[in-house]
Amino acid sequence: MNPVLVLGGGPAGLSAAAELAALGAPVLLVEKAEYLGGNPKRWHYSLLAPDLTPAEEVMGPLLRRVEDTDLIERRLRSTVTRAEPRDRGFRVELSGPESSGWREVSSVILATGFDHFDSRRKYEYGYGRYPALIDFKEFEGMIHDDRLTRPSDGALPKRIAWLLCVGSRDVQVGNPWCCRMGCAVSIKQAVEVRQKHPEIDAYVYYMDIRTYGLWEDLYWKSMNQYGVKFVRGRIGQITQAEGGKRLVATGEDTLLSRPTEVPFDMIVLASGMEPGTGTKDAAQIFGLHVGPEGFLTPKLSDLNPVDSGRPGIFLAGAATGPKAIPDSVTEGMGAALRAYKYARD
Repeated sequence: MNPVLVLGGGPAGLSAAAELAALGAPVLLVEKAEYLGGNPKRWHYSLLAPDLTPAEEVMGPLLRRVEDTDLIERRLRSTVTRAEPRDRGFRVELSGPESSGWREVSSVILATGFDHFDSRRKYEYGYGRYPALIDFKEFEGMIHDDRLTRPSDGALPKRIAWLLCVGSRDVQVGNPWCCRMGCAVSIKQAVEVRQKHPEIDAYVYYMDIRTYGLWEDLYWKSMNQYGVKFVRGRIGQITQAEGGKRLVATGEDTLLSRPTEVPFDMIVLASGMEPGTGTKDAAQIFGLHVGPEGFLTPKLSDLNPVDSGRPGIFLAGAATGPKAIPDSVTEGMGAALRAYKYARD
């Protein structure tokens, strides 16, 4: 049996590869980065919502299952550049520092993940120009490393604000969809800050709070147990004050229908999810359809989200749209079972 190609080494790809190996199938795992783990590894995720489980407790076992078996051939810093269908399976061309050339694979799982929205595209906020204005993926690393200091001067911030839906639900930047995770992750970060530093005031600016399912409990706990303050409003501009030591968020409190101008020591932008460059490349290489948002489109998104509609090619995780890590892991397992069945039939 030729190996199953798994393209992408994030939560969905790791889950798919580990499940295939458990079934006794050989796997060719291709990852463009120099490490496995995807965005959780890249940005040093701290705790995962809604249960505040350490990210290492979720990602660690997956990584060990992939690294502790000879059935999974790992190709890092590598990409698939071309693909040709065969009677059963595909012939794919790999490009990477370890080896390049053509390989025969029995089936394909695309778990190409996502990229965070580049907050510099919201120029009115000043991301990239103001040291105390950071992206929430960067803030996640600060929490993980326990270095909660203001980048402008190294001091502990006294007031922090989170701005939700940066690059999400925004027609002007071309992203009208909800990223699904911005609310929960921002609330989770505010809770972590209040747990470690109860003297810091935490504010969350939102249009709507979308903490679906069991995540709703974290939302209420953040207010009732940890004192996180929520402001329904739109921030139209961020400026510096006090020689760059503070930031001023100017906008409208839409609940009270009045303008607002509030100083903060640090502001965190909750950047949304966009299709990754790997997703766009995979769609072109394998001849797959993408939706208007740029994500891969399953054949039946409601009934069978892992089936691409093309024989032998299966989808998992944020390649098809914004996903939480547990959802990506589950879809990786589902795609592995479908890919295994296709290869064996």
